[in-house]
Amino acid sequence: MKVKFFSTVLVLFSAIVNAQILYDYPAGQDFYEGGKIGFLREMIDVIHKNKSKPCDKTEALLMRFVVYPDKSVRYVTDEDKNAVENNKCLKDKVLENLKTLKKFKPAEVNKVKVAAMFFATFTDDMFTNSFSSKEDFTMPVYMHKGKEEGIEKFRENFANCFDTRGFRTVGNDYSFKLNFDVSTDGEVGFFYIDNMSNLADFNTMVVKCASNTKKSYWKAGTYKGVPVKQIFKIPIKFLAN
Repeated sequence: MKVKFFSTVLVLFSAIVNAQILYDYPAGQDFYEGGKIGFLREMIDVIHKNKSKPCDKTEALLMRFVVYPDKSVRYVTDEDKNAVENNKCLKDKVLENLKTLKKFKPAEVNKVKVAAMFFATFTDDMFTNSFSSKEDFTMPVYMHKGKEEGIEKFRENFANCFDTRGFRTVGNDYSFKLNFDVSTDGEVGFFYIDNMSNLADFNTMVVKCASNTKKSYWKAGTYKGVPVKQIFKIPIKFLAN
């Protein structure tokens, strides 16, 4: 089946839910035959088969797509304008070569095919017939009062910000996984709460407390010195009273 391309914008978890698109594939399911490794390997093969030339400079770009039940694929328009503009060459080559890939697999929930997102980070290593090395990447760094801190400082600030008054877990502990992007400018966004509360105010506070402030913010991660968007997935737990 021919792969189709469209553009869509999904900014917050609420938009994802309203659009009835899964943020990620269910555990144990792959978006492509052979999983992400199979997808990237075939992408590299197609790039060389099509004799795509490398970009003039080092580029790296995290890209999201939605796979629909009919196996059509839509590119999710990126809110990180700087990332897109600075990596336009790579983006265009990925979209062009992706059209020939035919092994996308729709997600399933209760044996019903549903739309779901997947993401992949593409780099210029693809043009040299190789996978990117982890050593070429640096993770985003959490900054607090001008100093580099670890993820524990983020957790501490999140806990101090969160006002639990009015929110009480009944019976069992409540845990969820907070997903968000750190852009090439260090901005946080594209929030998604896995195991989301049914309380809108609670979810709003989660996003508020995970957002940047004047004193606490993120410094972007890099690929070979070039800023690249990355995704954080942080488990959080509230104990029952």
